[in-house]
Amino acid sequence: MAREALELHTNGQNEEALACAIVLARANPDSALALNLVGSLHVHASSMAWNDRAPDDDEAASALESSHHRAALDAFSAAARIAPNCVMTGVFHAEALAADQRFADAMLELFRVLSTTANHADPADLTAMINNDVVPIKAAKLLREDATVDQVRARAKLLSETYPYSVRAQLLRVHIELGQVRALDVGFRRKGLLRGILALISDAAGKFNSSLLIALFHAKVLFALDNFDESERECRRALLIEEPTDPNLDDIPPAVYVPGADYESRVSSVKKQLRILLKRIIVVAAVCWSSIKTTQHGERVDRVISVRVDTLQEHYDGIDQSAAKTISDVVRFLKNQSSWSFLVCPNTSCHGKKFLDTESLWVHMRKKHRDVLWDKLQSVLGSYLYGNTSKDDDHPLDAITLRQDSDQHDIFHLSMVQPMFESLLLSPSIGIQAEPLAEMRQRKCREGAEIIADIKKKLRMLPKDELSIEGLCFAIQDLWLKFLKTSALDHREVILPLARSFQWIQMKNSIALSANDLGRFIGGADIDIMFGTSGQSVKEMASTSSCQRSLNVFNKINADKDLSILSLVIQSLCNLRHFRDNFLTEPLVWIPSADNVCIAQKFYEIFTSWEKNDYHLTDVVLTYMKTLLCGVDCTIFSEKVGTDFASEIVATILIGLHMSETCSQETDKHVVNPITCGDCICPTHNLFGTKFYAHMSCECGKCSGEYLYTALFHKLDAGSPRTTKIKSFAELPVLLDEQFCKDNKCKDCESLLNIDLLLSNTPHFFTIVLNWLGVSENQDTLSEVLAGIMSPVETGFFCKSADSSTMYTVTSMVRPQQNVLFS
Repeated sequence: MAREALELHTNGQNEEALACAIVLARANPDSALALNLVGSLHVHASSMAWNDRAPDDDEAASALESSHHRAALDAFSAAARIAPNCVMTGVFHAEALAADQRFADAMLELFRVLSTTANHADPADLTAMINNDVVPIKAAKLLREDATVDQVRARAKLLSETYPYSVRAQLLRVHIELGQVRALDVGFRRKGLLRGILALISDAAGKFNSSLLIALFHAKVLFALDNFDESERECRRALLIEEPTDPNLDDIPPAVYVPGADYESRVSSVKKQLRILLKRIIVVAAVCWSSIKTTQHGERVDRVISVRVDTLQEHYDGIDQSAAKTISDVVRFLKNQSSWSFLVCPNTSCHGKKFLDTESLWVHMRKKHRDVLWDKLQSVLGSYLYGNTSKDDDHPLDAITLRQDSDQHDIFHLSMVQPMFESLLLSPSIGIQAEPLAEMRQRKCREGAEIIADIKKKLRMLPKDELSIEGLCFAIQDLWLKFLKTSALDHREVILPLARSFQWIQMKNSIALSANDLGRFIGGADIDIMFGTSGQSVKEMASTSSCQRSLNVFNKINADKDLSILSLVIQSLCNLRHFRDNFLTEPLVWIPSADNVCIAQKFYEIFTSWEKNDYHLTDVVLTYMKTLLCGVDCTIFSEKVGTDFASEIVATILIGLHMSETCSQETDKHVVNPITCGDCICPTHNLFGTKFYAHMSCECGKCSGEYLYTALFHKLDAGSPRTTKIKSFAELPVLLDEQFCKDNKCKDCESLLNIDLLLSNTPHFFTIVLNWLGVSENQDTLSEVLAGIMSPVETGFFCKSADSSTMYTVTSMVRPQQNVLFS
């Protein structure tokens, strides 16, 4: 009869199946199997009672549901009495108790099973079994069943309360709750729900402190609520877990899935997302701070750029008393000596003894550490003996000064915040690190001793090699100057990182307060970022639908046509996944500064403004981007407003990115012609660089040749009469750069050389710019051609190629000002 009941249940005859099971149980009152069958069918019937209820029949459905719950509990209780050592029976009984809101009894039942089993099962084994076997089955059922949102939330809550020791049960509830937040249209209501979810995930993070997935969700919820400081702390805590739980034991496929064939790859996958979030925190904070400085003034800004010494000491006194003592000692030294710096004796017996100038150090070395070579060294050095060890002008350490505020409190003033962001971006997983003063003195003492040993070695060589005396003297002088610089300890090297670290905390807190004051709502992208644990990347989820919605709204409310077209072009680049991932996840190629701004960094900020649905910020950053592009080409927005406007913007952006990646702070910028930039290997050229063999000849027959050149895009004339007959882009005339044409005229007849192009590489993105005069007949033909390349086509479709087998398809397209640009 048990098989008959199961077959009836499988065929959807639920009432008949339950009736059959009840008959079986009555005939076999001592069978735990029959009672478990009855209990399981009653549990199913309780769900059906509510799901199949008639309209306006909630009260009757609720009563029937409760009746089935009680019947299930009675059946499982009887089964547990008959088979007290059966683990699964005990689990079913505990679940029925939990469904009846008797959570304490449910926990006692589970512990009873553990204490009475004949094999004395390990509690960890039962916990693992529930987490790995029971919860996934129930989670899968909950995620796929047809139920109302409130029902799903209630059942997820019940599951998490029934199994408080299951990571999966807690994570499932958080995931379900986030889905509810996502469904809300009103932003300010999302914040209230997110605060409730934060309480849940914070509790889970405390219980399961070795779970990377819990930590990741915890950090993301904190980030969405603008609590950047706590989010950053949680990311770093998780990255320091020595033996994290296998994410495969915590995830809930397909809702929350971590890819990876083995433990190491799965851990690496989650840690990568933690690092991405850390970088996102820094970039978003930089953008928010820029907005705060522009729109707000007074105490909130001053609290960040001016740090009171006593507040800084109090902060470190609670976490690092040696750092607090260092701050006190440095301030005292500065006030007494009117200097940040001193020199360290290289002899270890002096334990880093301080000297205020070179002369006092030299006198000390001659008296306390006598050596026959000192006289020879003095004669070789001459005027170099008391070399200048002061720092150069505009040294990075000048970023901090000691002042007094209006109430005569000592303050460290740090008006330049850009270096702080640079330091954080260099090592987002570690943050700003300060070398302890004692360790710095020991290091300088050790390094100074090594240099003195080299000086003595060369001094001993002087009498033996008269021909090389001059060269040795120069070498000794250089070593001595190196020794003085190495031995000089500037207290700001210690204080600046300590102050910067505290400044970063103050800034994050200030941003959180400002966001709260301004009533910032939770946008769709804030929620989307928390669903990035499956195969789809965080970057992809945050930069597709949500960014597109934000962009659409921005273009509706913005009257500046230049910015609208610029935003469309940037969106077309944002759609290129590999390009987007490079700029969102890879380290910056160089560290930008206020005088040498990186256009790539502006992409971070634009993506961030879209994700935050901050239209004012979008306008500010796009306007700044427009200014930067004008710095590359001053005529781009003022003159080039014709049919090739979009292509000019793309060209200028790519050139600007190329300049950002190939120039450093020490190198002057130079505008790079996209045609003649040669064998550049910067990331922009790796993605967009198209290399051609150019075969040139002249009608006069006196000029010919062949050479390789690189372009960032391929511009074609789609406005010629032949456009109406084309079947591929390879048939269209190539529009060559004006400067390129000037440089490639025949020296004899001064006419333009005939140039035939052959593609020599297979670029990651093949960027085509089509120019046409807007003739409707041409556009109709062009539309037909474009429709034909929505699926992959060979390279030979786009141009003559040495390798036509590589397949390309349209990835992104933009059509402002009668232009079509796609990659």
